[in-house]
This record gives sequence, structure tokens and C-alpha cells, in this order.
Amino acid sequence: MMKCHIVALGAVVLLVTGCSATHQDEYVWVKDYEQMRLIEQANRSSAQLNQMHWVNPPMKRIHRSELAKVRQQEQ
Repeated sequence: MMKCHIVALGAVVLLVTGCSATHQDEYVWVKDYEQMRLIEQANRSSAQLNQMHWVNPPMKRIHRSELAKVRQQEQ
């Protein structure tokens, strides 16, 4: 009896977590080009000569409706 309850509870937990991950989020993550520009500008004006490579560029969270506008600015 107890084993049946544990199995049922496990199935419910898996079902609930799976369904909550299927909805489409209203926000998306994009590169923060303004922050990248500021960091690269500070790097160029630095007294030490550095070569910069972005491995994990700064990201910002924007509303999905603003995504088209941001993509136009990138080009």
C-alpha cells in the first residue's frame, strides 16, 4: 500500500514538473551590446594592453515583444 502511494506521488511530481516547463516564456535572453561596448571601451582606454575575447558575453533579459527591435539594432 505504501509503495503504491510513493509511486503515485512520484508520477504526480514528474507530471507537474514536466507540464510547467512546456509553456513559452514571455522573456528572452539576448547579448547586452551596450554593456559589451562599455567594457571594450574601458579596455581600449586602459594603461595595459589587453586582448579581449568574449567567452560568456553579458546578457540581458527582455520582453519577447522587444526582440525584433533588438535584432534590428544588432545589424
